[in-house]
Amino acid sequence: MIINGKRVRKEKNFEVRSPYDGSLIGEVPIAEEKDIMEAIFLSHEMNKDLPINTRANILTRTAERVIQEKQTLATLISYESGLSLRDSNYEIDRVHSVFAIAAEYTRYIEEDITCKFISSRDGKPKLQVITEPFDLILAITPFNHPMNQVAHKVAPAIAAGTAIVLKPSEKTPLSAIKLIEIMHECGLPPNYVNLITTNNPSSFLDIALSTKLAQVLTFTGGIKVGKYIARRLIETDNELIKYVPELGDNAALAILEDADLDLSARVALHAFTNSGQRCTSIKRILVHNDIADKFIENFLDLSRKIKYGDPLDPENDMGTLIDQDSAIQIQKRVEDSLKKGARLLYGNIRDRALYSPTILDHVNPASELVVEETFGPIAPIIRINSLEEAISIINSVNYKLSGAVITRDKKKAKFIANSIKVGQFSWNGHPGYRTEQAPFGGFGLSGNGQKEGVIMAAESMRRIRTFYTH
Repeated sequence: MIINGKRVRKEKNFEVRSPYDGSLIGEVPIAEEKDIMEAIFLSHEMNKDLPINTRANILTRTAERVIQEKQTLATLISYESGLSLRDSNYEIDRVHSVFAIAAEYTRYIEEDITCKFISSRDGKPKLQVITEPFDLILAITPFNHPMNQVAHKVAPAIAAGTAIVLKPSEKTPLSAIKLIEIMHECGLPPNYVNLITTNNPSSFLDIALSTKLAQVLTFTGGIKVGKYIARRLIETDNELIKYVPELGDNAALAILEDADLDLSARVALHAFTNSGQRCTSIKRILVHNDIADKFIENFLDLSRKIKYGDPLDPENDMGTLIDQDSAIQIQKRVEDSLKKGARLLYGNIRDRALYSPTILDHVNPASELVVEETFGPIAPIIRINSLEEAISIINSVNYKLSGAVITRDKKKAKFIANSIKVGQFSWNGHPGYRTEQAPFGGFGLSGNGQKEGVIMAAESMRRIRTFYTH
């Protein structure tokens, strides 16, 4: 817990343990109501008039420090999340990019945008469009990218010039604490970012909302919690604040009959990156029957080479899931899919939170495994006979965050992208590909159309006013 620029210690703490072996990694304070209220009021009332160059320099120095301490930070992420060091090193590269891009954008965010709103038909009076930072942002982040998810909240807030109170996942709070400490060491003034730790997230939400001081609530996580937050906004008379939910997905990779089979197999491996715990991980592989057998042969060859196990072993490509309960739930869904006609081709081996890369063929599109968001290293193959059938299956669930197709025909790629209308789409790439500054966010069960990505996240943290001169 970090309030007023200082690490807060309490008598009551909760433990953070390794998902791999259960070893104790650290203890983190359980915030009391007074701690949450103090963090909210201090951030809301602080002087936010920090010059653009100062904000940009803080972000730049943070980006540099993150890279300088890459191995230490990656190891911390792997300890508390169970992700492999390879995945954690990749995450640190992303954190660096987020801060570097935010630093660049800071220099543009206060530019006068009045000219966008003036028409040649306008007469007097004259107008000026003013943008300025909101007073307070609330942010809640998940476990699956424990440092990068935090970076995507706090870096845009600093670029925007607003204060933010952050609650990281109770499963992975140590990475968040370390990042905010680095930011303070790089010149961030106290209370620009206050960090609350608790193992009772609903209590944090209710106490924070009771103050009526936040103008924006940004949340990344699952649909169940996302809907709970939406309900609590209404129940606590906060329904009119801006809500930015980045929720789950059920991303499909469609492999058409003209696809490059080697490319298809390599792209399909992204079902296993981050132990399958990305909202944009491939969760359904739709393969045309004409090429399915050959694709599966290539895909199995590559998948069998994946090394998984101890997250801290640099030779391993994949670590664990976040906890044993998650692994058990995923295995139950796999077993249910097998009962409904799927064929196990590889994997389905579990040891506590460690779950193997798993490939299934002939998966029923109506099985829970592919209707719900299955957050793990699963590659369910659904066979199709046409592009239209692929579109119908993809649209049979209402997650609308990401998608991808492998085909040599750009017209087909455009057709499927325009037919499923997800937030981001890749042609001959994987659904999870993104640049940190690009708009990011989905529709349906994936979100309400609000966008993240460094630029749009920063812009969403500023209010717009119009001043007329008569």
